[in-house]
Amino acid sequence: MSVLLIVSHPKTGSLNHAAADRIATALSEEGRTVHMHDLYQEHFEPVLENEEIARRFSFDELITRHARELQEATGLVFVYPDWWGMPPAMLKGWIDRLFQPGLAFEFEGPEFLPKEKVPRLADKRALVVNTTNETNPLSQEAMYALWRERVFGYVGITNVSFKTFYNVRESSGRQRRQWLTELDELVRRLF
Repeated sequence: MSVLLIVSHPKTGSLNHAAADRIATALSEEGRTVHMHDLYQEHFEPVLENEEIARRFSFDELITRHARELQEATGLVFVYPDWWGMPPAMLKGWIDRLFQPGLAFEFEGPEFLPKEKVPRLADKRALVVNTTNETNPLSQEAMYALWRERVFGYVGITNVSFKTFYNVRESSGRQRRQWLTELDELVRRLF
């Protein structure tokens, strides 16, 4: 079983990176192959160009590698900060470029007739881990719905879990270490 782990935070010393590292370690210790990608460190190009849409294929070697790992993975993990109630644009761009027809879903049916959308990632499970300065757990419900219904639902992923760390700005080192321990236990349970 392999897991594709995507972290999207520009600061390498962030809680998000510590969470991603903890997740990668837990998965490796459970015997999983981990393909971890730090979108900022890789200088991932998030803009989906019209030419790429038209040809339904990217010549970008990084996109090709991510696509291969996405197809092979049985699990997906996303780690990011909540910025303005949304994931960073870098992560949104990753979804735009990787959750494409032919890879994440397909439209099938007889020529010249309406096509049916066929999800191609239904065999995968997903975990979304995010950090926020919000203190109200209800603040994340809209983001969870977006992931569950608009992103994962569209490509067929129904086994989805979420973990949010609240009030990060005012959290102590002790609190953060406790969060990482909780995350370690969650990942071992899910994968």
